[in-house]
Amino acid sequence: GQIGGDKYASIIRKIRQEDKYKAIVLRINSGGGSILASEIIWREVQLCKEKGIPLIASMGDVAASGGYYIACPADTILAQPNTITGSIGVFGMIPSLQKMFDEKMGIQFDSVKTGPFAHGISVSFEIGEEEGKIIQKSVDDFYDLFLTRVAEGRDMTKGAVHDVAQGRVWTGTKASQIGLVDVLGDLDDAIAIAAHKAGLTDYRIAEFPKTKEPFQQILDDILGKDDHVKARLEKELENHFPQYKYIKYLKELKGAQARIPFVLENF
Repeated sequence: GQIGGDKYASIIRKIRQEDKYKAIVLRINSGGGSILASEIIWREVQLCKEKGIPLIASMGDVAASGGYYIACPADTILAQPNTITGSIGVFGMIPSLQKMFDEKMGIQFDSVKTGPFAHGISVSFEIGEEEGKIIQKSVDDFYDLFLTRVAEGRDMTKGAVHDVAQGRVWTGTKASQIGLVDVLGDLDDAIAIAAHKAGLTDYRIAEFPKTKEPFQQILDDILGKDDHVKARLEKELENHFPQYKYIKYLKELKGAQARIPFVLENF
């Protein structure tokens, strides 16, 4: 899934503030999200590192772009051989509906404004040259920040990071060869490394976010929660439901994005 900053940052913050937690394994299975969400989580991960809490990043099937952003401060990064990772890059996407309004609906827009940038970025108008430069600078600045975060976390130069970045994706095996991953291994391996770094031989594992109690889960299943809405949409849209989900996903994009620039499908 995509990265939601506040929720996971608050969980990491809670763990950091309670002395009973001796190590953290950050399990990542995400193609990224907004650069802001990635930075919010990165900060909490970095604060854990500064406090001296051993923090291990364990990559699942995908830990790319923003997913890698939040992993880079970890003491040790583990990936599986076929993990899709990397995608160290930033993009901004702004839909333009001007031609559709004009050619399909016969609607045209005019504006009266106090300055060249007064109406901001609108889907109703084409992006001007100067507006494009501002957006490009924002993307470039975020990319430079991304390179800095990785360089600091992985003890690499920014130039070396840029050589393996530029939005390219890597398998876990290749990532381990170019310095983006430390160890090839699964979640159990990550837990073992975390325990070793914390000097623990007898320990318990707490999972966050906490799973629902079985009875509450049964109630939610019976009541349906929002599942009935999803089921009805799937029934009505049939084969078009994946496209609906993707359009909904595109509408929710805000600001610069640190996410893998395509949709991965299971085969």
